[in-house]
Amino acid sequence: MKKILIPVDGSSYSVRAVKKGAEIAKAFDGEVVLLNVIDIKFAVPAQATVGFSSAFDVLMDKSRQDSKKILDEAKELLKGAAKDIKTEIIEGDSSISIIKYIENNDIDLVIMGSQGVSGGLKGLLIGSVTNRVLHNTHVPVLVVK
Repeated sequence: MKKILIPVDGSSYSVRAVKKGAEIAKAFDGEVVLLNVIDIKFAVPAQATVGFSSAFDVLMDKSRQDSKKILDEAKELLKGAAKDIKTEIIEGDSSISIIKYIENNDIDLVIMGSQGVSGGLKGLLIGSVTNRVLHNTHVPVLVVK
């Protein structure tokens, strides 16, 4: 378990995943990658008006600031536990982006919360992003509730 990926979204579930990741990283002297995905569910049309384009830019700037804050808070929880801590921000569909990151970066273990910020039914079901990652990657996935 030399390279551990922990996708974070600021939810209490992802905070628990980071704490569990700290334990595992310390035990295996591993490197941790904290990943936040800015999930873009819409595209800006080429003929977008200046007003819409400006609003989109403001939204993306705010999203990047929020992502940085989420990553900084998660990194603070890992201090002293991991040999090396790397942070990444990716824009795109959450599950697809996480799966592609796993495939392209020699990840040994993924640790993620059972639900994210949009998790519904309070603990009855696994979150859709976690479920997609769990079933579409070749590396072990530890789901933290």
